[in-house]
Amino acid sequence: MGDKTGVVVIGGGLTGLSTLRCLSGLGIPVDVILTDPADIAHHSRFVHRHFRLFEFRSDPSVLVDFIERGTGRWRGWSLFPTDDDSLAVLSCHLDRLGGSFLILAPPWEQTRQILFKDLTYKAAKEAGVDIPHIYGYATPEDCVNENIRFPVVVKPVESRRFVRIFGVKLFVVNDGTELLECTRRLEEAGIRAIIMDLIPGPDDRFYNYSVYIDRRGEPLAEFAMRKLRKSPPFYGVCRVAETAEPDCLREPTIELLRRIGWRGVANVEYKLDPRDGKYRLMEVNGRCFLMQGLAWRAGVNYPLLAWRELAMGETVKASRNKWDGVWINLMDDLYYGSFYRDIEKLGVREYLRTYARPKTHAIWSGRDPAPFIVHFYKEIRKALGAVLSRTYRDQLQGRVQGMPVDFN
Repeated sequence: MGDKTGVVVIGGGLTGLSTLRCLSGLGIPVDVILTDPADIAHHSRFVHRHFRLFEFRSDPSVLVDFIERGTGRWRGWSLFPTDDDSLAVLSCHLDRLGGSFLILAPPWEQTRQILFKDLTYKAAKEAGVDIPHIYGYATPEDCVNENIRFPVVVKPVESRRFVRIFGVKLFVVNDGTELLECTRRLEEAGIRAIIMDLIPGPDDRFYNYSVYIDRRGEPLAEFAMRKLRKSPPFYGVCRVAETAEPDCLREPTIELLRRIGWRGVANVEYKLDPRDGKYRLMEVNGRCFLMQGLAWRAGVNYPLLAWRELAMGETVKASRNKWDGVWINLMDDLYYGSFYRDIEKLGVREYLRTYARPKTHAIWSGRDPAPFIVHFYKEIRKALGAVLSRTYRDQLQGRVQGMPVDFN
């Protein structure tokens, strides 16, 4: 490994795995802090050391003491968050940790504007970025708004706690009765949410524009992606994506990030509204992100750009190459393609067409097969459980009010 300072990747899920692979082969030691029993990144041959901190799931603040206890081994290393919880903790404690570590997170004043969705949409509106229509907060008073056009999305102001409690990213509601019930559940949980217009259309209308903003506020690299399928459909995370070139997203993305004062990695998601042809802002991720392996294959290595700036003081620009293909989370695509075909309304040919294209994988790697083998075993057990339990999907969908909805 030499004398190079390394990187501590916080989170050993798919994003953590992708992050450490982006840094592989460069002589950079990479340690991983596992924050979930389901993590698989530590099985990678590219991991220097790994450490378990499963208490992080229930109390993310434990991360600060854990990192400080490792100052002797990690002093001068870079800290890379791979989820919103670790981003928030690092951002809130820059003063405490910044003297010993190089941190891929801006100050809290900037971070809070992307973690709290009401602040994100406020900044977007000021920047002239198109957003979904917002009816107000999910309160009993706003629920009786006669101007609400159903179905609507009830989206948490802060996603992290919402996901931990309800197991989904949002609620979809079809009428006033469901909306009142949804509001009751949110009040009981002490969670704020906003009521917003549901943008119709399938998952392949979601586009992401990613960028790395250096310490001077200049973009070093940019890359556009289009989501093709999600797991679960509509309200899940991406499982298949392709390279894209919607140049119209560059200006609103850069303007929004500059208004926020963002520095570092950002991945901004939009959905193309078929009603008027506008790309409407969905959310902003300000950390290493799930589909960065697609950008890497196409010539834009975000973790490497971040390490070069933090550890080496280098601001090296990167641009995409001519590779034009797809990124696939294989096991998720097989699983959700089997159990959710009636919701996605995709034929076998549409699934197979993806695999005929040039491709890169979220987990599989011939150079690093162990994480995929472990993940394969876990997914097979999950699929068998779904087959044995006929109510599995109904139970999952029951956690989302009003599902399923015809999103086409």
